[in-house]
Amino acid sequence: MKIGVISDTHDHLTNISKAVKLFNERNIDVLIHCGDFVSPFTFRVFDDLIPSIKSNFYGVFGNNDGDRVFLKEILGQICHLVGMELISEFDGIRVYATHMPNKETVDSIAKSGNFEIVLYGHTHSSEVKKYDNGVLVVNPGECCGYLSGRATVAIIDTHIVDAEIIEI
Repeated sequence: MKIGVISDTHDHLTNISKAVKLFNERNIDVLIHCGDFVSPFTFRVFDDLIPSIKSNFYGVFGNNDGDRVFLKEILGQICHLVGMELISEFDGIRVYATHMPNKETVDSIAKSGNFEIVLYGHTHSSEVKKYDNGVLVVNPGECCGYLSGRATVAIIDTHIVDAEIIEI
């Protein structure tokens, strides 16, 4: 199974479009957004996801998602916006996703062994780290590219429990 991970899109429609194209081309099975969509009008670009991805598109809110009611109403037509954290299982793989945890929280969740994959955003810096217990921690970085100058997303291969950071 391939899981696409995106975060911190911050209304950058051009980069969201590039990410959507990449996820469609790579035919990912699940897409998880780790927060900071920002505005409901990003729906127009995410709506270009192929139907199989749209039906498996999940998202959590970030600190810059101000109009959560309208985001849920508009973007919620194609994205399962689940609140501040996602706790789910995909193809037998337990996944935790949130936007803004501190380092100690990420370490604690990863070391708990309750999840095989831990996802987060907010820092605008990409990270792929595998803990001794086999837990994979991924921050896809920022899709918008505003802070780092690098627009990135991630694709996780659950068969080998590893991730690739992709610059778009």
